[in-house]
Amino acid sequence: MWILREFEGFVLRVREVNGFEGLMDEWNSLLKRSLLGSSVFLTWEWLSTWWKHFGEGRKLLLLLVEDDDEVLAIAPLMLSRYKLPGFGAIKKVEFLSSRHSDYSNFVVLKREAECLRAMVDHLTGTVAGWDWIELKEIPETTENAGYLEQMFSDVPSNLKLNKRVCNVCPYISLPGSLDLLMERLSTRMRKNLNRCLRRIRGEHRVEFKRFDEAGFSVKEAMKTFLELHEKRWTSQGLPGSFRSKEAAFLDFHMDIAGRFADRGWLGLYFLMADDKPVATQYAFEFDWKMYDYLGGFDPQYSAYSVGNLFTMHLLEKCIQKGFTEYDMMRGDEAYKLAWNATCRNNLEVRLVRGGLHSRFFDWVTWNDAVSGLAEKLKLSLKRSHA
Repeated sequence: MWILREFEGFVLRVREVNGFEGLMDEWNSLLKRSLLGSSVFLTWEWLSTWWKHFGEGRKLLLLLVEDDDEVLAIAPLMLSRYKLPGFGAIKKVEFLSSRHSDYSNFVVLKREAECLRAMVDHLTGTVAGWDWIELKEIPETTENAGYLEQMFSDVPSNLKLNKRVCNVCPYISLPGSLDLLMERLSTRMRKNLNRCLRRIRGEHRVEFKRFDEAGFSVKEAMKTFLELHEKRWTSQGLPGSFRSKEAAFLDFHMDIAGRFADRGWLGLYFLMADDKPVATQYAFEFDWKMYDYLGGFDPQYSAYSVGNLFTMHLLEKCIQKGFTEYDMMRGDEAYKLAWNATCRNNLEVRLVRGGLHSRFFDWVTWNDAVSGLAEKLKLSLKRSHA
């Protein structure tokens, strides 16, 4: 299925494709050169694997914008159905891997303004059956500054547009050496790190190793990571990420770890004390950045502040590899800010169709005070099958 969109002097074609097959090389090539910036969460591997595990009950809206035979842009979208208990349901156009990706976006090679307009025109004029277009976790960066305003500058008058910051994401710009990075930290932070490092080295033989350097297969390494992740949260009386989410979440990450390992993108590291893994970080290494996804540690070693020691070793490894950024991703928790991290905003934009039903759902979920009350009353939106 394809639709032509005319602009001054040229015509763009918007084409819906029904799967990921045959797109990998072209997709990742476009992503490396995207005007809106790249992210490991926009790779063909991440999104196609996510769709494999979570696509059931959703409609794929994978749009390609083409000029003659050249693909200029990709819109990785889907149509999902959500229900508000007792009030019915809505259908949302949203980014693929919504909720599980810290960053989402479009992939645009050239003719940025025209490609984005063509996408919106296609969604508002051709795609049927949606109540909202909700685009979340768009990083606010210099590459994409102002593009949302361009994209939605001329939407039909019957559509209501909302925009806000939905998350804050700390990150560390990496200098040329660990010493330079340590100079940025508070005196107290440096003293604590040095004290804990001397203590653990005085009582244990300590090594920092990537999963393959430790002799683990991907499957063995993920199993060890899961155990340490669970230990860390169980010690606080809470479920870890893999017990608090649907079963497909674990299957997805076991699958993506293997795929990323094959591509050289799996940054799964362990802090070893006397050959025993005592702390871990499940991260991704892509486009000269490290993405800090999930971690864990053995609470028996918490007196050594192994979480902070692990981060220090990981930052040193990033610097040695020539990475430019260590991304701590969504959430401005105190332990992240202690590393003197800079914060960027993630944006959310929502386009709502007219009608009492759709506008009521929008009001309930957009207003912070109302959505907080709805959550307490168990009235928040829940995914449901169409």
